[in-house]
Amino acid sequence: MRKRHGVIAASLALTVAIATAGCTTTGDAGASATTDTIRTTIDIPATFDPTLSTSLPDFLLARSSYDTLTRRDAGGLVPGLATSWTSTPTEATFTLRTDATCSDGTKITPTVVKNSLDYFARPGSGSTQVVYTFGPGNTPTITADDAANTVTVSLTTPWPYLVDATSVASAGIICPAGLADPAGLAAGTVKGSESGPYALTSFEPGVKYDYTLRDDYRSWPQWSTAISGTPAKKLEYTVSPDSTATANLILGGQLDIGKIQATTRDRFQGQTGYAVTVNHFSDSYLIFNEREGSPFTDEALRKGVIQAIDRSMFGNVTSQDTGEVLTSLGAPDVSCVSDSSIGIPSQDVAAATSALSGKTIRLVAPTIVGPAGAGNEYIAEALRAAGATVELTNTDVGSWITTVVAKPGDWDVTVFADLNFLGSLASPLLNLTGPTIDQGGTNYGAVSNAAADASFATANSASDAAARCAALDKTVQSLVDRSDTLPLLNDAFIYASRPGFTVQMLGGALDDPIFRIAN
Repeated sequence: MRKRHGVIAASLALTVAIATAGCTTTGDAGASATTDTIRTTIDIPATFDPTLSTSLPDFLLARSSYDTLTRRDAGGLVPGLATSWTSTPTEATFTLRTDATCSDGTKITPTVVKNSLDYFARPGSGSTQVVYTFGPGNTPTITADDAANTVTVSLTTPWPYLVDATSVASAGIICPAGLADPAGLAAGTVKGSESGPYALTSFEPGVKYDYTLRDDYRSWPQWSTAISGTPAKKLEYTVSPDSTATANLILGGQLDIGKIQATTRDRFQGQTGYAVTVNHFSDSYLIFNEREGSPFTDEALRKGVIQAIDRSMFGNVTSQDTGEVLTSLGAPDVSCVSDSSIGIPSQDVAAATSALSGKTIRLVAPTIVGPAGAGNEYIAEALRAAGATVELTNTDVGSWITTVVAKPGDWDVTVFADLNFLGSLASPLLNLTGPTIDQGGTNYGAVSNAAADASFATANSASDAAARCAALDKTVQSLVDRSDTLPLLNDAFIYASRPGFTVQMLGGALDDPIFRIAN
């Protein structure tokens, strides 16, 4: 993997260990903790139903309780509930492990898996993840063969990312007790719904969420990467208001592992035994509202916005250079990106001023784009410097996505923060091609780019990986050439941990941090 700038050493010896899931700097990482509990941080979740997950806290809690058919590792997918699989662009068959059980003792059979996947894929569920899992326009046909111990998922339209999508927490297998009470599942009140290692034992909404390791759990994934340490018997997720508070709590011993901002990482400099781990996180790129009535039906105006932005400056403001300026619509470890060569326009303030002077632009974006939305503030100032009047709404993730999805008349351009759980260019491309939100798709800005649509369809039908990557690159280039988007930055997700605790994020799996107590 690529080294990150500014990764902080947190020991007197200043030793550096480059981990596969991120770059780690640590001191006495082998110190043992005398506890069976890991206390960590989380933002406020919206649901306990994995299929309805919309933001990272939902996914993190789903991962604690619901196992998936596959999991991510440094070298790709590894077995989860499935021991093996075969696939084509329109079908995948999974052979299940035989020792997996639900938290109430129910055996996890192919029928249990089928029923859970049917629930996930059901029309009208309100899930934002169905299209990323099964592909646009697909309602999958799922069959169970209990005698052969297999589950088969069949699609009408090719979607070669199906198996990868079964590693995402939203595809977690819900046991019969949960399916029998969907309202209770979402509220976190159902007992026996869990297929994974931890069961929710108590919670204070917006404050704290406590999980307990099942005594009977034996279904840990078959990771190829060495996972050192011991799983905690208890996980305590605490909502921490800001990165400064999180750093204080870790240094003071009230938290064991927590997400911090680049602005607070230097707090751990010289602190013996503490570790700071930098991982690829959110890919940010521009999406314009191209619906009739929006100023950005005009390609020249879209191009003007793009020309106003210095992407390196955006990266510095957003992540203090711990992130990486994008060369495509995904991070370097996203499939197909490392070998791509997308032509991305450079800043041209004079041209931007010519296009934007006197225009009014409504920029709506989430505060996760840099500390308190600093990246959004930079873009607003860059557009103002080019002569535009900018109305910036810098808001929380829930309000942001509600505006972008449900209030198309209230925004002109957004900085889209894409977690890309698929680990593929297919994820961002779904947000910029095909059916619009009101048509049941995920084309947030109602982009209409025939060349991009055609090459994306070619990519999804390709059985050869090289041909697929070439078509995906062509799709990205078509969108950039028409000024439908501007790739910005892969921001960093920075974990800090105190002595005796470790965290790994394998294969870019943002929803799958592996917390351990050092032995």
